[in-house]
Amino acid sequence: MILRKDGRNWFSNFIPFETPVVYQGISYPTPEHFYQAMKANRDDLAARRSVAAAGTPGQAKRAGRAVALRSDWNTVKVDVMRYALEKKFAPGTSQRMLLDNTTEPIVEWNSWHDNYWGYCTCPRCAKKQHLNMLGKLLMEIRDA
Repeated sequence: MILRKDGRNWFSNFIPFETPVVYQGISYPTPEHFYQAMKANRDDLAARRSVAAAGTPGQAKRAGRAVALRSDWNTVKVDVMRYALEKKFAPGTSQRMLLDNTTEPIVEWNSWHDNYWGYCTCPRCAKKQHLNMLGKLLMEIRDA
């Protein structure tokens, strides 16, 4: 289940934080900006600032594809996402109330072949493994 209100997927990483997250002195408006910026090496603050300054989450996603990927990315990417989601759905936020108001399984249904973070519903992905890591992290935060 992905909760929608006003036609928006409120669990999406493109929905802004209620208050921008500041990390290493850099302000991030959305979880997507944060996640994409963290792909850059720790000491490459210029790359992180550039991603953080992207005008939209989609632009941040494209910018994140262009940074030199940190060597430990595959090891830390789930923890980076968890951190961003914990900030977005922090206790006392209205976004946390949305998360707390569901006990159903949360699945990131998509049609763009993302079976790591979500569950692609296209025929091409029907027989593939669907990890749904975004949904799993959201349920972990909700149930903690």
